[in-house]
Amino acid sequence: MTFSGFIEPDRTLEALDDPAAKLGIQIYSGYRAVGAAGFLGGQNRIFDRIVTKLQQLNLKYEDQCTGQYYFDLVRTLRDLNGGYDRVAEVGVFMGGSSTFLAGCMEPFEFDLDMIDIHARFLQFAYERVRRLYPEQAARVRLFHGDLPSYVRHVMMKEEGHGYIVHHDGAHDFNQVVKDMASLYYVRESLVAIIAQDTHLRGPIRHMNFVDLALYAVFGTDLKYAAIGASFGANTALTEPNQYEGNYFMPDTPEGLVLPMSANEFRYPHPALSIDDFLPPEASSNGLACTPFAQLERGEEIRRATKTTRSSVAVQTISLQRRNRSLGQSAVSAAGRARSGAHRHVKAGLLSVRIWC
Repeated sequence: MTFSGFIEPDRTLEALDDPAAKLGIQIYSGYRAVGAAGFLGGQNRIFDRIVTKLQQLNLKYEDQCTGQYYFDLVRTLRDLNGGYDRVAEVGVFMGGSSTFLAGCMEPFEFDLDMIDIHARFLQFAYERVRRLYPEQAARVRLFHGDLPSYVRHVMMKEEGHGYIVHHDGAHDFNQVVKDMASLYYVRESLVAIIAQDTHLRGPIRHMNFVDLALYAVFGTDLKYAAIGASFGANTALTEPNQYEGNYFMPDTPEGLVLPMSANEFRYPHPALSIDDFLPPEASSNGLACTPFAQLERGEEIRRATKTTRSSVAVQTISLQRRNRSLGQSAVSAAGRARSGAHRHVKAGLLSVRIWC
């Protein structure tokens, strides 16, 4: 199968009751954010329509983010509407974010590219989107590869687009740095970066430092708006779990939105090439070279991390209401700035609350 290129959807999945089983995807917790989204209803018609479709979907899957995160994702796309025409989703898992992105394609007029190093997750996420939004399926492309490869083979060649990059791919520090740094070479086409799991920590072998990777690439004066849920100290989610030892940092946002007009790349050095961030080509016998095999193993750890997080998230739905105000969209957050705590930046159509 082609790596670092587009692949076609698997049409044999369309008639199956359980595509996950056909693809060999194990569902652990069965957590679904839609079950925790009730208290968010009535605030955003687009979000409400997506939730209604999900409630009617007869499909086995599990989600990876909180309902608050998906709600804020929709509002962020609304806030930035008109400044972009393509969303690149890096890391699709079972299509949780893909579903909400696809539900915004028609009202906000953009195309969606889904990116993952595992073809089976791409195929499942696409099929989930197709069943919900068959009329939008032709505007969704599947890229089998990592973000630097997508930058090199797609973004650098298909000019004239405005991009939002949604990153929920690798969580380990080194790979996130590579992913973010690769965007330097297409910085003029970037409207915003949305990064998920910025609150995640765990054993040192996992190197779960998404937030610190952002600082490494964009500098310590990072400008962002917080989205998603945040959890208080002394809760189950802020303690290492029994599976992989992962946990969330207390009072830390689930995700960050980086308006690129308010940020600049501090890495890489202009003398470096995009090729420095690409994975090695497959060897002549069709087997991945050692560095790429390591990338896949790291991705498997990420999948385990994500399913573990989904299991624990089932226990925390009641916390989301209390933390609702901690996951505000960029526009609504802008109105509550306090002197000395943060500053406002006008970024295109987005007035964001910047945490310093």
